[in-house]
Amino acid sequence: MEGLDNSWTYLNTNRDAYFTDLAPGSYAFVVQAESNTGTWTGKERRIFIQILPPFWKSNIAYTLYALMLVAVLYFSIRYYHNYLERKNYNKLMLFEQVKEKEIYQAKIEFFTNIAHEIQTPLTLIMGPIKWVVKQADNLPSIKKSLVLAERNAHRLAELTSQLLDFRKAEADQFGLSFVKADITALLQEQVNNFKQEAIKNGIELSTEFPQGPVIAFVDIEALVKIFTNLLSNAIKYATTNARVVVLPFNLTDEYFVIHFINDGKAITEEFKDRIFEPFFRMRGNEKPGTGIGLSLAKSLADLHSGGISLKSGDADAITFELKLPVRQKIEFKLSSWKKNI
Repeated sequence: MEGLDNSWTYLNTNRDAYFTDLAPGSYAFVVQAESNTGTWTGKERRIFIQILPPFWKSNIAYTLYALMLVAVLYFSIRYYHNYLERKNYNKLMLFEQVKEKEIYQAKIEFFTNIAHEIQTPLTLIMGPIKWVVKQADNLPSIKKSLVLAERNAHRLAELTSQLLDFRKAEADQFGLSFVKADITALLQEQVNNFKQEAIKNGIELSTEFPQGPVIAFVDIEALVKIFTNLLSNAIKYATTNARVVVLPFNLTDEYFVIHFINDGKAITEEFKDRIFEPFFRMRGNEKPGTGIGLSLAKSLADLHSGGISLKSGDADAITFELKLPVRQKIEFKLSSWKKNI
């Protein structure tokens, strides 16, 4: 068998030749017969044999193996490249978050220090202004200017107080005392305080309260700050009207819910999650403000184990929802709060 064994194999009686487990390749089976006279002069006979390799050893298979290897290398390199990109991106995001946090803390520290510095002299200024206003009853033109100065001084005092309260809330140093209070009575009182501002801005301020009172355990000082900021926000950004709606309440309810609604400019999706960020101001917003009112209100609501959310940002129905629990883990019953029971 040429290609396997180049030597002759002599067969005397058993004229069968067996070749097994031939490797893939080309072979030539050669046969020659001995003549009657004992000579090997006859013509050789040849059979050409081609053993094909199995598919997994064929050229096509090796081509597929090569392509698979190239694909594995390509995707491995691509995966590693994407991994490095994600890793670097995460590092960059972490770095930006750290920087944003540092900038935010720097802002807080700066405004808090400024608030501390101006609070005392501002208080000393407001006292003489109030006295001068009372003495200027017979001088209308002067009194008008003094009243304007008093109003602005009072507003500045509120801003400094709000900055300090915000700092306390952010540092979890705003201690709350939860006492039993009539929520609708407290809310109505704050609405009455904003009536004049609403009229001055040409805004119709209305309320919708349930029939019975809504009684819950809250920190009255913190709740008033929440009401004040949400009412101020509703009136500031309203076009023609603002509404305060206390949703129907049952004694078995675990939460009470209040909606503060105005018909101002719609809040787009990109800003819905950012309006509660400290110092955030939407582009194109020309209304005066510090950008911490909603953030402070939300922080105080969170301290009540409740929350504030933007229920709807559509024009004509911008709705902020205040949702607070009726009961708290630690509750006080003080006689000084009896007027709110």
